Amino acid sequence: AAIQRELAAARPDAFQPDLAVSLNNLSNHLNALGRQDEALAAIEEAVAIQRELAATRPDAFRPVLATSLNNLSIRLDALGRREKALVAIEEAVAIRRELTAARPDAFLPDLATSFGARGRVLRGLERHGDAATSFADGLVAISALFLALPQAAEALAQGLVRDYFQSCEDAGVEPDKEMLAPINAKLVEIGAMEAPEDGDT
Repeated sequence: AAIQRELAAARPDAFQPDLAVSLNNLSNHLNALGRQDEALAAIEEAVAIQRELAATRPDAFRPVLATSLNNLSIRLDALGRREKALVAIEEAVAIRRELTAARPDAFLPDLATSFGARGRVLRGLERHGDAATSFADGLVAISALFLALPQAAEALAQGLVRDYFQSCEDAGVEPDKEMLAPINAKLVEIGAMEAPEDGDT
């Protein structure tokens, strides 16, 4: 990151994209070490750079901006700054909705990931009904891919199902059994979930 910062100062058009990637990676490593404030500073700088890049070259940089916003939301949420985390993840969702509308095969998993991240922020805000809706949105987004190629989205589908059930329980609402049925059946088929006993959801 230090080297790329020097290079970007001299030739921003050539090296700012690489600097932003390195800052994103730096944020991940700092977070893994428990240095959350430093991790937040790194990802905030990455977002600022990628926002400028996306303003001039949206086709090239909006996807990576959405990824960094997703990561920014996670960092803010970990620090308890959940209202700001929600703003960041809502922007990531909005970008990924647009990208998915144009290229669903490429961006549906990313959109589902952001729905999951939004759900977790909403759960932290104790907006459990909204969280359940966001997790359900993620399951709907990933459903076709998971059913066709379960190995490509197994972990994501499992996590969304688990979070959806938990948020439904916290909100005191019934899960959407019709929406869940094919996903749960596929999870059972590939051995990622035990078959429910008679009478279970």
